[in-house]
Amino acid sequence: MILRSFLILLAVAGSVQAASPTTDSPAIIPEAGPHAVGLRIVQQYDYSRELEPPVDAFGKAGSAAPARPIQTLVWYPAKRTSTAPMLVADYRQASLSDIDFALSGAETEKQRAAWMAGSQKAHYGASTLAVRGAPPADGSFPVVIYAPSFASTAHENLDLCEYLASHGYVVIASRSLGARSVTMTDDIDGIEAQAADIAFLANFAQTLPQADITRMAAAGYSWGGMANVFASARSSRFKALVSLDGSIRYHPKIWGAATYVRPSRTAVPMLFLGARTPTAEAMERDDKLGASYLNTMKYSDVYVTTAPPMTHSNFNSWGLRFARENEFGDYQRAEVLQAYRSVALYAREFLDAYLKNDSKALEFLKQSPARHGIGPRVMSMEFHPASFVVVGEGDFLRAFSKADYKDAQSLYTRMSSQSPDFKLSPLNLNTLGYQLLGAKNARGAVELFKLATYIEPRYGNAFDSEGEAYEALGETALAIAAYEKAVAVDKNQVNAIARIKALQTGGAKK
Repeated sequence: MILRSFLILLAVAGSVQAASPTTDSPAIIPEAGPHAVGLRIVQQYDYSRELEPPVDAFGKAGSAAPARPIQTLVWYPAKRTSTAPMLVADYRQASLSDIDFALSGAETEKQRAAWMAGSQKAHYGASTLAVRGAPPADGSFPVVIYAPSFASTAHENLDLCEYLASHGYVVIASRSLGARSVTMTDDIDGIEAQAADIAFLANFAQTLPQADITRMAAAGYSWGGMANVFASARSSRFKALVSLDGSIRYHPKIWGAATYVRPSRTAVPMLFLGARTPTAEAMERDDKLGASYLNTMKYSDVYVTTAPPMTHSNFNSWGLRFARENEFGDYQRAEVLQAYRSVALYAREFLDAYLKNDSKALEFLKQSPARHGIGPRVMSMEFHPASFVVVGEGDFLRAFSKADYKDAQSLYTRMSSQSPDFKLSPLNLNTLGYQLLGAKNARGAVELFKLATYIEPRYGNAFDSEGEAYEALGETALAIAAYEKAVAVDKNQVNAIARIKALQTGGAKK
């Protein structure tokens, strides 16, 4: 482990001397991985949704796309080739057509030429790691869906995405769009629209031969670092979450309004890579004080880092490439770049640990950054291991069957203490009880019917069902008592009323 830490330290710190904004990717990221990097750009539509036609300041409506445009960037492990890598300008040029797929190549090329001749030509002329259309490497690789920040382009963190691809990940991203218009909105409609885009890209991943969709993570920066949590709450497909100073920390009112965004629904490991923490006074001024979602994640391993040199805007490499020297406050560019490299390193180690089951990466995460040569002035970290496990109806039914269909209430109480969000539906229990009753397991059916009424004491149908199960067992007195409870809580239990009369007069059930 000491040798591993030393090598990592060299990779992180070795490029600190490159302080110019015009340097290539190795100055922004740690040492690239063993794979070359390829890039595909796919123009596709989500036909389940559409955007409203744009309207200009004169009230003139533009043409509407046939559906929601999702221009998709796919970075992937590639075979090495003699083809020249992409320039930064190539990414910006590609983004010109990320909504209007009909935009002509001549128009985009004209704009690219202007950038290459302008005052920022050194920035745009910098090379990157990716080769567009490079032949893919053999094998299958874990998938990372990257969600950009508020209304941002898919390539905002191109260096991080390329870095992950070089280490054996397929990384997929699309532009941040609003729910009904191109413009993102800072409300629950906007965040849910981006979460749906993440789901769309996860579905698209299964069409990629290299993509192993059984090992998938959702990553995001800022607004995208809340959208990925929403996406995870909607789907168990995601096995890990990476948040680059994500808005899940800063917008409790938005995630709080979504009743399905809860810790038991996002019970996957999370790495939160944070900027220097704002004061409570600043949070109050910005109306961002409230419950911490990270603190609620009791079912997840949660890693929270803090990088003192970094402000919120430093978590995208595009901004770092184009930032002026006076934009880093009391820090130097080299210090911020070193912190960004540490962020990229920790993102990879985290993904290696939880998507590749790399025990060395997991050991790396559990140790202080200082143990790896990353001092507290660059990054510090807190680790909060999961304190509960998520259990559901399936877990309960398997345990109930294993216990020979006995003591359902005791089993329910024990599971509830192990998992605070554990719930069973009395309606489902009633249905499942009838399955057992139909299979001639009336004793097991009684257990489920009684549990249903324990959870919902005024559930008349379950009391009626319990009476039927007791009748099947030939226990008339208990059947009558159950039917009487059904009528006591619900006067409309017609079957229970009839069975009480029949059983009291010695009549058998027909």
